[in-house]
Amino acid sequence: MKLFSVTLISITCCFLGSCLDFDYSFDIYVGDDPNAGSSATVYVELFGTKGNSSEYTMRWARGLLPGGIFPYLIKLGDIGTVKKIRISHDNTGENPALFIKEVYLRNAATNKNWTYPCNKWLGLPGDRYTKTLYKSKK
Repeated sequence: MKLFSVTLISITCCFLGSCLDFDYSFDIYVGDDPNAGSSATVYVELFGTKGNSSEYTMRWARGLLPGGIFPYLIKLGDIGTVKKIRISHDNTGENPALFIKEVYLRNAATNKNWTYPCNKWLGLPGDRYTKTLYKSKK
């Protein structure tokens, strides 16, 4: 099953009288290999030219499925150009290893976007559960 993300201008999400604004859309592109998906909880941290984010916990009800695009919305002030992303997982569940093709980040407020190529596994036996991704040079 593939999910497709939507280009954001800005989103306000309201539930039971509580509203949140989301500035960033974060998409994880999972590899097509049948074992590429993961049951683990994923964590991400952004490093920008004006500051860094805290670590965000990302969970999806069915986990990350092979060949899918998994969006996540983040509320974050201006941290400038996001130079790198640290992505990791907690190695939990039946199939924790994860193959990430790339990560795509969009800032709705500035209309800037960045691609962070990966093409690597996280959490194979003998491998680390954390990768640092740098934006592509385009």
